[in-house]
Amino acid sequence: MISNTRWNVVALVVVLATVIALIMPSHFATAFDVSRMTPVADRNIRTGNKMLIEKEIIEERQVVSENDSNSTQAEVALDEDMSFPGEDDGDSDDGVLDVNEIPVRYDEAQLWRVYNISNAMSRRNMLPLGDILESKYGGTIWKENSKFLDVSIDKKHVKAARAFLEDHNLNTEVLNYNIQEMIDNEAAVGANLTQSEAGQRTKKAARSGIHWKDYHDLDTIYAFMREIRGKFPNICRLYTIGKTAEGRDLKVLRISENPKNYKKIWIDGGIHAREWISPATVTFILYQLMSKWQEQPDYIRQRTWYVMPVMNPDGYEYSRQFNRLWRKNRAPAKRSQCLGVDLNRNFDIGWNGYGSSTNPCSDTYRGESAGSELETDAVVKFLTKRKYNLDAYLTFHSYGQMVVYPWAYKAVKVRDSGVLQRVATTAVQRIEKKTGEIYRASVTHEVLGIAGGGSDDWTRAALGTQYVYTIELRDRGHFGFVLPPSQILETAIEGYTVVDTVAQAIK
Repeated sequence: MISNTRWNVVALVVVLATVIALIMPSHFATAFDVSRMTPVADRNIRTGNKMLIEKEIIEERQVVSENDSNSTQAEVALDEDMSFPGEDDGDSDDGVLDVNEIPVRYDEAQLWRVYNISNAMSRRNMLPLGDILESKYGGTIWKENSKFLDVSIDKKHVKAARAFLEDHNLNTEVLNYNIQEMIDNEAAVGANLTQSEAGQRTKKAARSGIHWKDYHDLDTIYAFMREIRGKFPNICRLYTIGKTAEGRDLKVLRISENPKNYKKIWIDGGIHAREWISPATVTFILYQLMSKWQEQPDYIRQRTWYVMPVMNPDGYEYSRQFNRLWRKNRAPAKRSQCLGVDLNRNFDIGWNGYGSSTNPCSDTYRGESAGSELETDAVVKFLTKRKYNLDAYLTFHSYGQMVVYPWAYKAVKVRDSGVLQRVATTAVQRIEKKTGEIYRASVTHEVLGIAGGGSDDWTRAALGTQYVYTIELRDRGHFGFVLPPSQILETAIEGYTVVDTVAQAIK
């Protein structure tokens, strides 16, 4: 009896083991444990140059998927078929970010300003200095014109890059010795200011949580636009004019008491992802316009305003999540593993000329063709339908503290440059009186160099808009794109001063 019982127990154990063995593989084949996944990104990623890690990510995924090609293909197909519908009245979780991607760090990377670059390079018949520093020394170009080049150099390339510049008698000033420290300080200061602000909230505070003591994510910016529309339903309309490659909405807010007859002013920001002060300034401009709308002068109220705080939502969110110095959008290239197109080199004006790149890994990559990008196409179509009475186009960038006007794609001034110069000069004079900061008014190509494919030049040429200005906000280079949150408010006031001046100039 006892013997039979033992055999029954053994038989039961064997059966259970067999069942478990059959069940377990199918179970774990579908299990997804993020904590156990090996990150596929690398710390050497840069903002779009030849050190981009996208190629390495894809290559590693290909190696991992060799033994499971069918499942990988199914996952890719699923990703490509995903859509992200959005409504103006609700919050949507738009866009996809790679949970395995490691945020880029710039520990002990230095920010340099190199002078006399044009003369030094032309004498030796060399490649442009920026191209050399990018390709050979992993540099990331921050700003380039005929007088100087601002470039960040990774720690491991500092000695070699400095030796190269000294060998060619190029003078270099170190603007910052640790870019990561600057980025960390930006985040810490903003968080502290935001926390102190939270305790002082009143019932009149914006439900969206918007304020100008820190930089906000896209959801907060869009919530603020919806809030404005909700508070002023009779004069505001919120458009979704298109979608990005990652499925995010492209939003524009119209403000007008008489949209059919009033002259129009367009304002945009955030074409370049890393220029965070730009969307911050444009949202402040929107706040200034609407906070006391009934008390505004006629030259404000008797206008139709179109406001687009973030023209590059994918890039902006990527810069907030993974790479603070990312510039382009996040569109995939057809013949390269590198991602992104410089939207301000993608408009159909001097598109294949000087100042942009045909290399998809470059920060100034112009795209496959003029107007190829979803963001560019959406803005072009939207503005083209509204070109009647479009008297002003104002696009906000950083950095450099300038108010500039066409042309940028060629070394020529527009016919009415005298009028544009006069209005820009008035604006910079008013800025100096308000905040004490010095801005410069000039034609674009003289101070920023020649570059085709810009939204400002396109608007002037294609739509005939008169008052076309690119406003390069703070600072002059010490912080560059990583402007401390403590400077947001005054910088935004400077931006609004330009808007107010231009609105007043329109007759």
